[in-house]
Amino acid sequence: MTTCPLFRQHSRRDFLRFGGTSLCGVSLLDVLASQGAVSKAPVAKAKHVICVWMGGGPPHTDMFDMKPDAPEDIRGEFKPIKTNVTGMQVGELLPELAKQADKYTIIRSVTTMNKPGDHARAPYYWLTGNPRLPSGTDEYPMYGSAVSKFRPGPADLPSFATLGIIDVHTINAIAPSFLGPAYNPLILDPTKSGDAISKMLVPQMELPALQRNADLLKALDGGLRRQDQLDPLIEGLDKHQQTAFNMLRSPKLREALDLSKEPIKTIERYTRNKMEKTRYPSGSQLHFLLARRLVEAGVPIVHFNLGYWDWHGENFVAGRQQIPMFDSGLSALLTDLSERGLLDSTIVLALGEMGRHPKCGTNKNAGRDHWDYAQFVFAAGGGFKGGNIVGATDKHGSQVTDKFYKVESFGRTLYHLLGIDPDTIVNTRSNRPVKLIAEDAPIIKEAIL
Repeated sequence: MTTCPLFRQHSRRDFLRFGGTSLCGVSLLDVLASQGAVSKAPVAKAKHVICVWMGGGPPHTDMFDMKPDAPEDIRGEFKPIKTNVTGMQVGELLPELAKQADKYTIIRSVTTMNKPGDHARAPYYWLTGNPRLPSGTDEYPMYGSAVSKFRPGPADLPSFATLGIIDVHTINAIAPSFLGPAYNPLILDPTKSGDAISKMLVPQMELPALQRNADLLKALDGGLRRQDQLDPLIEGLDKHQQTAFNMLRSPKLREALDLSKEPIKTIERYTRNKMEKTRYPSGSQLHFLLARRLVEAGVPIVHFNLGYWDWHGENFVAGRQQIPMFDSGLSALLTDLSERGLLDSTIVLALGEMGRHPKCGTNKNAGRDHWDYAQFVFAAGGGFKGGNIVGATDKHGSQVTDKFYKVESFGRTLYHLLGIDPDTIVNTRSNRPVKLIAEDAPIIKEAIL
């Protein structure tokens, strides 16, 4: 009797585990689909993502969800201004982005709904699309790690690059995932100092010597690796180390990071409104320019943290420093991507882990505390609509009142535009099958073309 192929591929234990039931949202049909029996992968509209992470929580009611008719202790000091889209307004400190509102969507109705003040929990949720915690839950991958596995870029470039730390609160602890170290981001910080740029652009030893050192390490390590060659974690670590080593020798990567190739006028456009002295760390506006150059070179995913937006006091002092810096860098990025014909294939995101409390008070040091129940997501290019607003909050900007979506919907929307099926089955470190986005949430159709 001929054995059914299904029985050849799956053990009796697998059937006991999957047969006719669902485990953590994963059914036997899901497993078969993940092996190619069924294909649901959408057609990719986007080839790249640039994520501008605003760690700490930018103030939604001072930027993209103004409440000018609210009482003074709610509306704050900043006034709304018109944009180039009729009926769409932004904060007065965003004049350059106001001129390009036809290029982006503002989502006002996606929120974590976590308890206020959870800086550690929310970034894991937003950047993976699942309620992943610092510990105790499955290590779901960042979107860039999933792209590295399922839609990698050119061999001589990283598929997922981060410029500096990923987030001011989780630092880089979010980078590892159950996909394994082979798909971790390559973390670069070429703008930390002038010396750092030189070190990145010019190898610190001749390539033959660098290769000899690598060969020596490989030879010394060979015996141990032979013992562990079937361990996917070890193999993944080897691959990640080899990838990082190759990147250091990549002329294309060094070229992308060499800002001396850019005209002075271009650099000045990106760095307008730079505050030389500020008590609020502002990150580097040059990260916007580096992200554009990396995408031009072919890197699929670029992520960087822009400053620190956790303003409990002096909200409007901090805002007058950081929001114009954000406006200059992001508007220059949108202009350049559009002029180079890259915006249609590049998703540009700007968001943080939360919004800020609607009530700020009226004293001169007024600030806004944490607020997880309302915020904004800025999304442009790569299949997102332009001149568009999704959802609404109440008259004080405290609660979502229209088209509420969970973070899982945001994650599924990103994967949809990137041509990756969010129901793709992947295995945890304990070999348990889960979906890339565990919850079956709807995509945000109002936000995309």
